[in-house]
Order: sequence, then C-alpha cells, then structure tokens
Amino acid sequence: MNIDFQLWLSKLAWLIAEPASLLLSIWVAGCLVLWTPWWRLGRFLVCFAALVTTAVALYPIGQIALRPIEDRFPPVVSLPPRIDGILVLGGVIDYDVIGKRGVPSSLLAAGSPRLDAFVELARRYPMARHVFTGGSIELIDGRDTEADVVRRIFARIGLDTTRIIFEDKSRNTFENARLSLEMIKPEPEETWLLITSARHMPRAIGTFRKAGWPNLVAYPIDFATDPERPFDSQFRLGHNLNYLSEAIREYMGLGYYWYLKRTDALFPGPEAPKDEGETPDGENPAEQPAPAAEDPAPAPAETPPASE
Repeated sequence: MNIDFQLWLSKLAWLIAEPASLLLSIWVAGCLVLWTPWWRLGRFLVCFAALVTTAVALYPIGQIALRPIEDRFPPVVSLPPRIDGILVLGGVIDYDVIGKRGVPSSLLAAGSPRLDAFVELARRYPMARHVFTGGSIELIDGRDTEADVVRRIFARIGLDTTRIIFEDKSRNTFENARLSLEMIKPEPEETWLLITSARHMPRAIGTFRKAGWPNLVAYPIDFATDPERPFDSQFRLGHNLNYLSEAIREYMGLGYYWYLKRTDALFPGPEAPKDEGETPDGENPAEQPAPAAEDPAPAPAETPPASE
C-alpha cells in the first residue's frame, strides 16, 4: 500500500471517528430523517445522540480511557548519566495561529510542553545532539513545514538554531522515526531521549524501536490525567469531549500501527518485547550445537529465562 494513500486513509478515518463530528452527524441525520417516512429511525437517532452527549458531558469517559495510556510511561525521575541525543516529535503547532504570527503562547518558553521540555534539556545537555522532527502540517497546502515554524520560535526565545538538526519531511509518527533515523544514523551504543506527549508515548516509542532506534529513553510530557485524583462527575461537555477525542485517537493509532507492523507491540511499554525463541546472547537456539550425550544437563539456575 502506498504511504500517501495510507496517510489520506488515516486522516479520513479520523474525520469519521472523531467524537464531536460523529455526534454532530448523528444529530443532523436524526433531524433530517424525522421529516421522512422513517421518522421512527430519526427519533431513535436523536434520542441516542442526546443520551451519548449527556453521558460524555457528565462522566469523564475520556480521562478514564486516557489514564492507562499515560500510566504506561511514568514521568522521568532521574536521567542516565550520559545523553548522546535529544529528539522531540512535532505535531504541536497550530499553523493558523502560531505559524502565521510566529509568536509562541509564552514569550518565556516555546509555547508547547514538548518544546519547553526540549529547550530545558537542550540547555542541560549542551554537548548532546538536538533534533526536532516534524514536516508538512497540511496534506495539500505547500506552506511552511512545522520545522520551519519551530525554528523561528526557537530563534525568538534565544536558542542557537544552528546547533539543532531539523527533520522537515515527516508527516506522521512512522515517518518521524524512519526519516530521522536515516538523517541521524545513531550508533548502537548511543543513548537518546525521546520527547513527546504522555498519551502519544506508547505508540511513539514502539514505532521508533521498530524503525531501529537503539537505547531510547522515554521522556513523556504534557500529562492530561491525575493518577491520584478520583474520577468525578461534572457537567463539562467540551472538556470531556476533548479528552475522549485524544483517547480514541491514540487507541486507533495503536491498533492501526500494530496492523501495519509499524510498532514492536500492540501496547508498547518501557521494556522492548523479546523475539520468540531469543536467547540472552541473541543467538537462535536452533542454530546452536546440541550438547554431547555424555554431558550432564545444565543446572536449572543456568537455564536461560523463558521468552516473554
């Protein structure tokens, strides 16, 4: 399947599945059908849409769905002593506002939790390689890439953009991982920090591992749920609908990337999954010579652990 076609397909699928659009479509369809011989179906659609909208407004369904994703990678408490590179993913710029005006949300920061974390870590590790990956914002319009916009924002807040590597061709997480790998060519012994939103981290880390990035340290940022606060019921339709949209987007993304074999697990976690039949030294047990008949069986403590 062509990558461009897959990109269009993913955008179309999200346009249909996005909760606000879906609820509005059901409302409109129900109202229109009310004036036809199938008015009973119209009445059912209107009632169904009203019940779902009320449930979303009253109950934090989106936060309940988001919490397992955000809990997958907890906030970083301590960093490894050596950091060879810092990589931040795009997808954070509102082109119609920040892109055109060139002014971040805060003049003291980059205006995005991902970019703010990148600025802080870049200053803490000045000798590491600093990378931003994010390309075309729109599918059709040939305007500035996200990397162009971020470069201007970094320059405005006083960051030396000549020391930052900008990958400006990628349009999704899969291309972020593949194109930045081709550009950077990290060594196997290098340690890289990967910065993205907590809700996006499982899909991002699984995709980057699958692409071949070695020794990744997840640095989740922009958490949307509180693990210590019980879920409460308040009438906040827009607030709850936004969380629900984010949750559905990530669950769809995880399933879609797993189906296309773009990620190393259906729900990637801090530890990379082991290949079936893999031994600790990475050799295939079928290729190892069998022990001689007179050799004693190895002690249980020396037996390699079973694959997960």
